[in-house]
Amino acid sequence: MRFINLNKIKIKIKHIKWQDVNKRHLEDLIKTDPKSGEGYISWLDIMKKHNKNIKGLSKEERSKYFTNNPDWNILQKIMIEEFGYKCWYSEAPIGNGEFEIDHFRPKNRAKQDDKSKTVNKSNGYWWLAYDFENYRLSGALSNKRRRDKLRENAETEGKGDIFPLDLDNGKIANDEGSTFCEKPLLLDPIISSDVGLLTFDEGGSVLPNPLAIDEIDKERAEVSIKLYHLDSDQLETARCQVWTICSKVIEDAYVYFTESDSKEAKKLALATCAETITEKTNPKSDFSAVAKVCVNTYRKQDGYSDILDLLGL
Repeated sequence: MRFINLNKIKIKIKHIKWQDVNKRHLEDLIKTDPKSGEGYISWLDIMKKHNKNIKGLSKEERSKYFTNNPDWNILQKIMIEEFGYKCWYSEAPIGNGEFEIDHFRPKNRAKQDDKSKTVNKSNGYWWLAYDFENYRLSGALSNKRRRDKLRENAETEGKGDIFPLDLDNGKIANDEGSTFCEKPLLLDPIISSDVGLLTFDEGGSVLPNPLAIDEIDKERAEVSIKLYHLDSDQLETARCQVWTICSKVIEDAYVYFTESDSKEAKKLALATCAETITEKTNPKSDFSAVAKVCVNTYRKQDGYSDILDLLGL
């Protein structure tokens, strides 16, 4: 997982007037009394000013409305162009037929977990259905509930409509309020401090970062690994391959720089290392977070930090 700066997307969607799209759909989802004479400003403004006059769509009507009006897909191209053809949760490459705009806060129903079937919001966060800040580009592996077919006795994983909250330190948002009162357990790629709570090893396994500040951070990492299906065999294999590639060029650069008498051999090894690591750690590259962890791991070893510093890595 890498940090996604939504401000870059916000600048681009101004050109397609997404604010107007969001406003139009809110007008359809929330029916106000025409006699009120007031224009629509935002959902929260409507709730505050016209609460007694509002007659919104029913849960069933909203679900049907979302199915018939999936306008969030309009933003796929912008999201892909800005951050690459990969899942924001797993960093795995996404095929053309697997792109999905995930609603971070589910639009129809939000469950605390799958085993107890506890439902936090039976009608979901429907008012955020067309809010671009609630969108995350996802692959089906992370977004849909499924079992890992390559692993025996694997549990069903994937986000689906599960959106667990830390209810000891926060509470469930009301429709007429903001979501600031909530403490999501799922790590969010648009929050920089969340991204660093995951780390990796040379085998491609994903782990809670041992540098996490408290037990809640560790729990959030563990919950996210499960619900985003980050521990699937296919993802571990792919991450291991990225680590192996980075490891080889770093070690080759070290050996040639410290042992070779050929200046040309040294330059070639250093150039290859710099080119490969720069490419693999690029935020648009697949599993770039793994490459970053690999580089930082070598940086802590005697001798390697000098090589990496020499290359500006």
